[in-house]
Parts: sequence; structure tokens; C-alpha cells
Amino acid sequence: MSKLFKYLIFLLAGLAVFAVVLAFILFSVIDPNRYKPAIETAVSQQADMQLRINGDIDWTFRPVFGLSITDVSLRNGVTPQELAAFSNIALKLDIGSLLYGNLAVQELVAENLHINWFVDAQGQANWLVNTDSSPAAPEQPSAGSTDLPIDINIAEIRVINASIAVRDLSNNIDTRLQNINLSSQNTNLENRPFPLELSMRLINEVSGQDLTMELASTAQVDFNGGNINLDDLRLNVSPLVLSGDLSVSDFRNAMRWQTSLSSNTFNLSHLLANFMAIDEDSMPAHNEQQFSIQNLQANGDSTGATLGGLTIALDGTTAELRGDYLFATDTRQALLAYNLTADAIDLDALLPATADTETAATTDASDSQPGSATVTSSADTALPIDFLRSMNIRGEHRLESLAMSGLQFAPVAFGLQLQDGVLNIDTQPVGFYDGELDATINLDASASPAQLAVETGLNNISASALTADMPRLDFFTGRFNASTTHMMQGDTVNALFDSIDGASTLQVNDSSVNITMLKRVFSAISVLSPSGNIAAQWPDVVRFNNAEAFLIFVDGIDDNQELNVRLDNFDISGTGGIDLAAGEFDYRLDFSILGEPALQTIRVNEDFQNVAWPVRCDAAFDDAALQYCSPDLQRVREVFAAIARDEIQQRASEALGEQVDRLRNRIQDLFQNQ
Repeated sequence: MSKLFKYLIFLLAGLAVFAVVLAFILFSVIDPNRYKPAIETAVSQQADMQLRINGDIDWTFRPVFGLSITDVSLRNGVTPQELAAFSNIALKLDIGSLLYGNLAVQELVAENLHINWFVDAQGQANWLVNTDSSPAAPEQPSAGSTDLPIDINIAEIRVINASIAVRDLSNNIDTRLQNINLSSQNTNLENRPFPLELSMRLINEVSGQDLTMELASTAQVDFNGGNINLDDLRLNVSPLVLSGDLSVSDFRNAMRWQTSLSSNTFNLSHLLANFMAIDEDSMPAHNEQQFSIQNLQANGDSTGATLGGLTIALDGTTAELRGDYLFATDTRQALLAYNLTADAIDLDALLPATADTETAATTDASDSQPGSATVTSSADTALPIDFLRSMNIRGEHRLESLAMSGLQFAPVAFGLQLQDGVLNIDTQPVGFYDGELDATINLDASASPAQLAVETGLNNISASALTADMPRLDFFTGRFNASTTHMMQGDTVNALFDSIDGASTLQVNDSSVNITMLKRVFSAISVLSPSGNIAAQWPDVVRFNNAEAFLIFVDGIDDNQELNVRLDNFDISGTGGIDLAAGEFDYRLDFSILGEPALQTIRVNEDFQNVAWPVRCDAAFDDAALQYCSPDLQRVREVFAAIARDEIQQRASEALGEQVDRLRNRIQDLFQNQ
């Protein structure tokens, strides 16, 4: 037994020595660089591309046993840009085949791969160039034998830390994908299915945001036929998970694609946070704002794309979108036509506040403090002039209801048309608080600067119903009509506001108005009155037969506005403006109580009728309404002084008149007695 054990030890030791000697001879005798021409030729013949191995080929044991190839580049022989470049490629080899002089690649590991996807101004992608029609055939290797047997049906592919630079001159796209990791098994280009897993990071250097994406699918690639199928596709962009299928056909000639997708139910705000800065305090809870893509059917080719149907759901509300998009050609602009139908849409819940906009908390008027105005960004925003000039759009919209800025619209139907740089939006009568709203918007982006015309009309609106969503309007009741007509010009939002011209009118029928603020102003005025409180007998709520207001804009909103409000015999008129950035307004007004023939709904001493009382309305929109206006006491003193002078002059005139009358009577009596 001991001898047998020794023989076994000697046998194993001999085999080990033989293996070492064999490996030494193998690595010493076989120069791996002899495979360089064969690899280059195989890629050229099977992929119709030019592979260049600029570095050496060496034996390697990490990360796999086989060959290590450094400094590799791939070109198509037509476009000047490299399609791809590798710093290192490791090929796992079949040792048995290697002993027979065959190069059987079992696994490929590529590190630090960089891919250039370049699309020129004519829309031609460098990876999709048809090299068969090119007069320049792929350059053949200049040295070495190319008759070595080689098998490139790779059992597994791994790509580690790759990057892709995407530059599309036709669509003005310039972006980068980094930290790309790819793995697949039984990989082939001969239309046999194989599993595929991919992960990457999309880094926005401008905003500093970092987005991670993961994809898994069963792929089927027919490179010669130009077909790619991704079945059981699963794309994860947390918290979104898209599932479905994607297929591309004839991508080497007349590419067509189609897809069928659906998603999980996820929180929309948490997805948007991947692409835009959102205030964390405004983010809804994970179980709120639940969004899902129930169905997405789309297809397209080199001429355009068709959205056969997109059905989405948000907190129980569904919307369906269909449309077609045609790419621009030499003879026409791009064209988009679509149709949107939806149930109730709440834009306030759909679009949370962003981090770069500070909004003050909404408080009751009684709790508001001076200076608590909402702070809004004063940064200017450019209009999408180039976009408006670049394509034509036709859209139809039908919504069961729409919530926006705290207001409710139901139902909503409007059409949108953009043609030759002119945008028209025209609504059908929209339900608005027991009445109707009409609006027409015309933006002419073909002019320089752009011209904007806006007309709106409110008909028979219930002030009481509107107050439920706008509590600050609870100072009046009744039904009202309103209209606006405005003209603006400019290529930015601020330029439009700075150039606004037009007028707004408001008429209220059978209205009751809370005049507490007016009473407070006149109580302050009465401090200087020798006859006591002018408004002491006024009720807090007054029913007016005639209530109307006019606001005229002249060359912007910051100043030069003309305001007039008429409540029977109460008249307010003056000028001022609005500072949107600060959320403030400033008007210099005259409060007047008219005498007859105006209907005397608010009664005062005749001495105070037809007097223009100077009032300054200078406050923030978020201030309490009672703090909006206060009298200009210096000018009020001057008014009272003028009233006193007029009274003295009137009394003197009356006294002088009496004396003249007495003298006239005496003279008449004297002549009559003679």
C-alpha cells in the first residue's frame, strides 16, 4: 500500500511537472501576436468594420485565462470618427482548441470601452453607414498570416466601466453615458436568443444630478439582416420600472422599430426628482401621487413615429394620447398631430414646487403679517422661438375637468395649432364656477420680436362659488362678467410683461360688497375731520345696483396702469403698477363719493361729496386685505383745508349776497315811496 501511494505521488508530481513544462513551452513557443491579423480579418469579414489592434497581444490570467489585447480601435472606413476604442480586452480561450492551433473565444471582457455615436447635420449616424456602397473597401492587415482558424461565437461578454458620447448635430444633442456595465451569455449575431443585462449612469454635469439606469432582456440579433429584438425587456429608472418588448428591423438600410410597454405604479414626483430640482419639503409621500403607464404602443421609421396609444393613470384618473410625428425634410417642416382625452387632471398635484422657487405658506387674512409676500424668481425666461419656428403642430384636447393654480375648470376642450411660427390656441366654452370661460391666444413667433395677443371672457360667473377656491374674493357676492384684451411683444417673459397694452373690465350684477376696507380708510381720514367720523353710519356690507371695474395697461405692468372702480356713487380711480418679482402692488388712487344724479347708496354730508380723497394702496398680495390701502394724510390735510376755504368763501359769498339783496330792496322801496 505504501509503495502504491508513493507511485501515485510520483505520478501526480510528474503530471504537474509535465503541465508546467507544457505551459512553459506553450507560452514560449506560441506568440499571441500571430493572432492579430486573424482577429482583425474576422471582424472585418463578419461585421464589415475595421478593427485595429494598435498595442500588443499578451497572455493573461486575470480576469480570465487567455489573451489580453491593448489599445484597440474600431472604424467603419467611411466616417472620420472612431466608432469605439478599448484600453484593454481580455479573451478567454479554449485551451484544448489552442493546442490544435485554433483560436476559440469563450468569453470577452472589455474594460474602459468608449463609444462615439455621431449623427451629422443630415441625420446620418456613423454606426449605421452602409459600407457596402462606399468606394473605399475596408483596409486589410498589412502583415502576418490570416489563415488561422478562429471562432468568435462568444459564450459570454462582459463590458466594464464603458462610456458613450452621443452627439447629434441634426437635433442639437450632446450628452454622455458613463459607468456602463454589460454582461451577456451565449452572445451571437446569428439570430439566436441570449440574455442581456446592462447598467449605466447618466451624469448631468450642469445640474450635478446623477441618474442610474438598469436594463435586462432576452436579445435576438441578426446582424446581417439588420434586426434586433429585445423580449421580456425590463428597464429600471427608480422608482419607474418599464416592461415589454422592443424590436428594430433592417437597421442597416431602412430602419423600422416598434415597441409595446407598460410600467409599475410609482410616485411621479420621485421620478421627476431624477431630472429636475424639487423642494424636498414639497415631495408627496410614497403612497401618494400614484402614476402608471397602463399601455404604450408605438412604432416608427426614418420618416417619423406613430403613437398608437398611450394610456396613463394618476390617482385613479386616466388619460389617453394618440399622435403622429413626421420628421422635417428639405421640402417641409416637422409635423406633430395628436389627440388627448382625459378624466380629471390636477396640475397642482402633478407638478410639485421646484427647489429654486420659494413659496410662502398660505395663511388666513386675519393671520397675515406685513411683508409676507410670496417670493418668486425674477430670472427671465426665453420663449422657445426656435422651436416654434421649426415645426408645425395640430392638437385637440378634451378633459373632463382641470385643476390649475387652485382653480377648477370643467369640462375643458380646446384646439392648438402651430403653423409657420404662428401659435393659435382657441377654447370652446369652458365650464367655470357656474358660468363659462372663453379664451383665444395668438403668438406670432415668425415676427421679430414675437407678438402675443390674448383675449379672454368670463360669462355669468358665480362669485360665491369662486370664493370657495379663492377665499380672498369673499368680499363680494353676485354674478359677474369679465373680459381682457392684451397685446404684448418680446422674445422673453419679462419682455412680454414690460410691453403689455390693453384693458380688463369687470361687471357685477346684483352684488353685495363688504366695504370694511373702505370704512377703515375713511375712518383714518376722519381723524382730521372737524365734523367727526365720515363713515360711522356705513354698514359693513352694502348691496350695489351697479358695480364695475376697469384696468388699462400702457407699456407694461410695472407702472402707468389706469384703474377705475365704480360702486353706484362710490368711485375709485388712479394709476399704479405691479411688481411681480416682489409680489407687490403700488397704486395712487382717489376715493370719491359722488353726489346726485348718481344713485346715493353710500351717503355722506354734501360737503364731502365729489371730493377726491388721496389714498395709497401699497402692499404685498399676501398681506391682509384690510392693510392694502391707507390715506395720504398730508394730502388729506390739504383737502380739508381746501374744503374749509371753499366753505368760508361760500359763506362770505352768501353773506355778501344777502347784503346786496337788502340794499337792492331798500333802493326799490325808496323809489316806490317817491
